[in-house]
Amino acid sequence: MDNMAVKCVSALLLLWMATFFPSFPSFALEGRQLTETTDIVIQDIDSWRKIDAEPDSPPASLEALQHLYRSSSPVETSIVNHSGAYVARLKLNNQMAGAASWFVRINANFIDQGLGFWQSEQYVNTRVINFSQHGDISSPKLMHTQAFELPLSQQESGFLWLYIKAEHYALPLSVEIINSASFYHKQFITNSVTLFSIAVMLTLAAIALTLYVKTRLAVTLACSAYIGLHGLGWAAASGLIDDVFNIESINTTYLGVVIFPFAIAAASQFTKLLFNFDSLHKRLAKLFNGVSIVCLIFGLTMPLLSFSISFTISHIIALIWVPLAIVTGWKMLIYSDFRAKYYLLGNLLYGLSMLYYILSHSDVFTGQQHAELIVLLALAGDCFCILLSLAAWLQQKKQDYSRAYYLARIDPLTHIGNRYALSEALAQVDGNYIITFIDFDGIKQVNDKLGHDQGDALLCYGAKTMANTLDSKGEVFRTGGDEFVWLLNIPLSADMELADMASATEEIERMMTQCQNALQSKWPQSGISYGVAHARESNNQSECLALADKRMYQNKRSKDKRRIA
Repeated sequence: MDNMAVKCVSALLLLWMATFFPSFPSFALEGRQLTETTDIVIQDIDSWRKIDAEPDSPPASLEALQHLYRSSSPVETSIVNHSGAYVARLKLNNQMAGAASWFVRINANFIDQGLGFWQSEQYVNTRVINFSQHGDISSPKLMHTQAFELPLSQQESGFLWLYIKAEHYALPLSVEIINSASFYHKQFITNSVTLFSIAVMLTLAAIALTLYVKTRLAVTLACSAYIGLHGLGWAAASGLIDDVFNIESINTTYLGVVIFPFAIAAASQFTKLLFNFDSLHKRLAKLFNGVSIVCLIFGLTMPLLSFSISFTISHIIALIWVPLAIVTGWKMLIYSDFRAKYYLLGNLLYGLSMLYYILSHSDVFTGQQHAELIVLLALAGDCFCILLSLAAWLQQKKQDYSRAYYLARIDPLTHIGNRYALSEALAQVDGNYIITFIDFDGIKQVNDKLGHDQGDALLCYGAKTMANTLDSKGEVFRTGGDEFVWLLNIPLSADMELADMASATEEIERMMTQCQNALQSKWPQSGISYGVAHARESNNQSECLALADKRMYQNKRSKDKRRIA
């Protein structure tokens, strides 16, 4: 028992001396052994100490950091959802046969200041390591977190002193020490997935913006903002913007949280416009307008609030928006809305990933890996589905427009162009055209004796016959009742002689006789009266059409006189 008591007292004494006298020999604290397979995760409550009086700037020397360490107290609970400055001291021993490098990763999304000192037990010089958000230019880039390289000589041991300060710690502030192979593998996976997902989102946003430039439809602009703001937000939160532009005036990683409410405001407007809530579901339109307004207010006020409050607000918005979007997609799917299947699938992916992400940033569900990567991949999939829903919406609009265009310009009985289509065709012709105004004879007798069904059949047969006769020489239009117009594209040269004009007129007469014979073979009491006018005889298309109409009536009256005689 006496020996056991002596050993306990000695161990406590050595621990106390190692804590308050960092230069105390290394046998006082065995430390963590770094081997070829090293993959150490040091939990926050095992390593960090809270600094009560936070300095305005990081400690300028190892001595200053040691003073902060001695005057601080160890944390007793996880640092997750806390803020402020913390210090740590880690004892490390290189057990490799030769020199080797390890990588130290600080598990924190947002870092304002990060400083490290390596105090070797074998060498006099102290190595200074800057891994803050703005001071990590030479550090290896690992998105969503901060990391730095720690090269050690053969059998080198010593203390790694760390200082960190941030507005908010979204995750437990663990420290991971891994070998080079593991780090580069993690770096490749993390950076590749992040860059791929952000590139997909920004590309899809650019496509939607291009559609807006071409169509000027508000739904395409809302879609571009929805996808683009999510892409920009994650580019900021991952540290990509800071890595690319090295902005020193602000910590750009915080912008991801600030941008998020604006992205949801755009998503809300996109949803309203996509499903046409303004005309079909007015109560839902008011709901989504309200969501947009609330999100905009929060987005504008967040820069004035502490980041911890902003972080909480963004998560609350996500918790409200995701179920709302999923329920909306499901409801629209019940209504057999063709766009809902893409919208619902995308938001299900996004919703499940966001649930995982939020839980991984809480005290309930900590220690989960790759939460950001899962959200990014799911969000990229969501954005792709959102663009598919927009494409389906545009396709439907195009079909509706084509149907309306067709109905507005096509005669429903004969399925040839109507008066509106004739006006458009006349507006597009140049100086080379011939107009033939046509009126069917005997249509009243056919209606009275054979019925209106036969009268309609005569009109349809006549329209088809004339279209086949004209072929590529021109178009036929029904301008009303039994009146039709031919617009021929027979070329008329500037020096066209009367003989050539007469030849063109004879060709029209021949075709007209052919059509009339076809009609009379089925309806003997029918016939065709027509008048021909060409561009050289008038100043514009309207005058030419009026002249052809006049000549048609002249032709009809001459036939009536011959019939009476």
